[in-house]
Amino acid sequence: MNLVEVRFRKHHRAERLTRSGLLFFLAIIGIGAVAINSGNNLLYLIFSALLSALIFSGLLSVANLRHLEILLDTVGEAYAGRPALLVVRIRTTGSFPLFFARISVRTGGDTISLSVPFVGARSAVELPLTLTLPTRGRVTGLWVEIASTFPFGIVEMSREVAVGGELIVYPQVHPILLQQQDEQGEHRLERARAGGDGDFFSLRRYHAGEDSRRIDWKVSARRGDPYVVEQEARYQQETLFYLDTARGAWSDSQAFELGISKIASGLTSVFESGEAIALAIPGSFLNGRERRVWQYAMELLALVELTEGPPHPGPLHSFTHEAISFVSGAR
Repeated sequence: MNLVEVRFRKHHRAERLTRSGLLFFLAIIGIGAVAINSGNNLLYLIFSALLSALIFSGLLSVANLRHLEILLDTVGEAYAGRPALLVVRIRTTGSFPLFFARISVRTGGDTISLSVPFVGARSAVELPLTLTLPTRGRVTGLWVEIASTFPFGIVEMSREVAVGGELIVYPQVHPILLQQQDEQGEHRLERARAGGDGDFFSLRRYHAGEDSRRIDWKVSARRGDPYVVEQEARYQQETLFYLDTARGAWSDSQAFELGISKIASGLTSVFESGEAIALAIPGSFLNGRERRVWQYAMELLALVELTEGPPHPGPLHSFTHEAISFVSGAR
């Protein structure tokens, strides 16, 4: 039961009496009334002490939650529709510690609470949190409520605190089937680099310690500096995925989201198999087999939006969402 609740919009703060606080407050009123009627100095002294304790409790409650920063970050990757492991970092920026607090994180219709026993002055603690984020994209502007009944359990102070940082939520990923065009794998792009024993690739300056047999003496004599011949090496085949962002290519936004999920699932499946990936989006292209390439591709898919205009023809030998199907029962 809330007897007193005062909200300050500027600080997003609220104070209320707990059940114990309500009994304490009624006791103060009763003792005060008896003291006035009887004129007993001892009752006046008790009344003053209890009233001082109530006021002091409120002041300490305000100081307890006054200087706080809260950050939210992911541990690994966060996918839409899947429980994601997050870290809540609570930091005190003032000279007063934080005692016996409770943090409530609201997302959608769910509220998750965490207990924070103590955070020292000008220090920080990190707490794990499992949260399911329903949609892909950049998550910013979150607020959490932090509450505490410190010091006596009489007054509960609660405050809304803006969460710093941002989260990138990847699209939904499911097991998929890729429909190859033929046995030769036309969706694969073979690229070339130096360092093999194939055809001529390029010329470059000679570096000390290299095999002198690779020096092209004719070119070196013509240019006045030693040059070596680099030969071509064929390397990694990249599975290329293409996502058209033109509004005219999709029947509605739901179909677009499904297409993004298919492309993200395809990229993840190929990457986890150890092969190189490539992603083409109008205005963006990336490729490689490193994890950072996959992460960047997933971030692009997490943040991509529909654009106005007619459909764009995709690159030759690329996977589109139409060539990707979810395994039965995956959705």
